[in-house]
Amino acid sequence: MKSSYYLLTILILISGTAYAEKFSLEQLTDMAIKNSKNIEMSRQDLDAAKYSKFSSMSNMGPKFSTSGKYLHWNEATDVSFGFQIPPQFQNMGINIPDKMHVMDQDTKDISITIAQPITPLYTLYNVYRINKLNEDATRLDLSVQIREIRYKVADAYFNLLKLMKTRENLLSSIKLIEAYRQMTEQFYKNGMVQKDDVMKVEVKLSQVRDALNEIESAIAILKTSINILVGREKNEDIEIEDNYPSEPPAFNLSLNDCIDKALSNRLDLKSMQLRVDMLKAKRQTTVGSLIPSVVGLFTYSKQWGNSFQPEESWFVGASLSWTFWEWGATYFQLKSDSHQIEKASSGLSAMSDGITLDV
Repeated sequence: MKSSYYLLTILILISGTAYAEKFSLEQLTDMAIKNSKNIEMSRQDLDAAKYSKFSSMSNMGPKFSTSGKYLHWNEATDVSFGFQIPPQFQNMGINIPDKMHVMDQDTKDISITIAQPITPLYTLYNVYRINKLNEDATRLDLSVQIREIRYKVADAYFNLLKLMKTRENLLSSIKLIEAYRQMTEQFYKNGMVQKDDVMKVEVKLSQVRDALNEIESAIAILKTSINILVGREKNEDIEIEDNYPSEPPAFNLSLNDCIDKALSNRLDLKSMQLRVDMLKAKRQTTVGSLIPSVVGLFTYSKQWGNSFQPEESWFVGASLSWTFWEWGATYFQLKSDSHQIEKASSGLSAMSDGITLDV
């Protein structure tokens, strides 16, 4: 009785080990998307682009800065006038001390400044546009990666289904040929057929078995590819669910409908359009460098230990700077930007033509 129990346990373990988990196309796709390193890198790129956008947006607001210092001098500063008030003026109550304290030995000051870009807002806004467009393009690139993963999984899935169907057909053929061989051998023993007839059947059986071995190898390779694609151990056995109809639904779109659908839904085309818009925004940042820079300022200061300066002070104003001559550097950069835009626009048109040809 005990030996039967051990035997049953071993059989259960063996059957559990040999059992291959079965997956649907949706499960495999979700696993591949979750475990894809390329998609993870694209998500990191999207997060980086998002924070770059926030950074450029923050640059358009006022900047708050502070500065201060503490100084310890070799001695305090006193001013000696070098003369005495005549006695008659002293009797009138006019008295000037021999020395006047001007500065302590330790002095401190602190200031707070608020700077608001005014004319640089034109350039800063276009920098923000570049980063916003880059975020949108990166998001599209992520969607393209996900679509590519979906396509690869679906392609491998249906190829595996096709190979499995072929294997079933070959196994059925082998059974039929083996039965036919047995019948032919029986006929040969009874003198009803020649030896060549038996050999022809055996050759055919050998060919079908060779084809089956090739299919088995292709199935093993494809299963390994699927395991790697979805993030499983490459040597794990895997089975897939065959819950799709043998015939796909009827396709009833016209050629023009297919072209319009492709041009409107291809994410790589949309991403390319965003790249063109980014180059146009970059050209506007170059134009912005021609504009004089005007920045609004407010500064509040407070100091301790110096009698020659007010204890508290503030001012409101603006600063202006303008690089009015740089030997054509900005002009040539504008020319370069224009050619980059033309090149990207030509690439966009070529991509559109390529999609039309693909359809």
